Amino acid sequence: MKATCPVCGGYGPLESFLVDDDAKRAVVAVGKLPGDLPRLCWAYLGLFRKPGSTRVLTWERAGRIVAELAALVAEPETQWKGGRVVQNRPEFWAQAIKLVLDRDAQGKLERPLDGHNYLRAVAYELAEKAWHQGNVRREEEAKHRPQDPQPQRRRDPERDEHIVPLAEGLKGWREKLGVTKEES
Repeated sequence: MKATCPVCGGYGPLESFLVDDDAKRAVVAVGKLPGDLPRLCWAYLGLFRKPGSTRVLTWERAGRIVAELAALVAEPETQWKGGRVVQNRPEFWAQAIKLVLDRDAQGKLERPLDGHNYLRAVAYELAEKAWHQGNVRREEEAKHRPQDPQPQRRRDPERDEHIVPLAEGLKGWREKLGVTKEES
């Protein structure tokens, strides 16, 4: 069976792709990515090659790129250029790769990429939008939640025995404080 490498465009027997240890590691690393990322990752790797170049992307470099991407995806939170720290999810990275690939298809991306910074910026923007939408939704839900007019006070039987109505408690306050009518 013959195969074409989606990264470098090389063509040859399938076995030749799986003989190299770096190729095996790269394929396994891509397969471990969550969600839609394994399918999208192969096209994303192609962005690290200059179009029409005779030079290929080595499996060692492809493995390094995938390892870096996996580390970014695995982080529980993300931040970009000192912005707000927001929750990170694999879906943001999958959407970001799709947007970067679309931008490349439109000819608006300078290739070859030399790192993940552009992808990080796009994924962070998606994560921040999701954070903002979640906050707006929670605020809207809070507006429509019925408000308890008076919070229930916990009853304390020992304390309740000493409760005196205000009018009764104020009777004779001048005498209790030693104040005469002329002074007040």
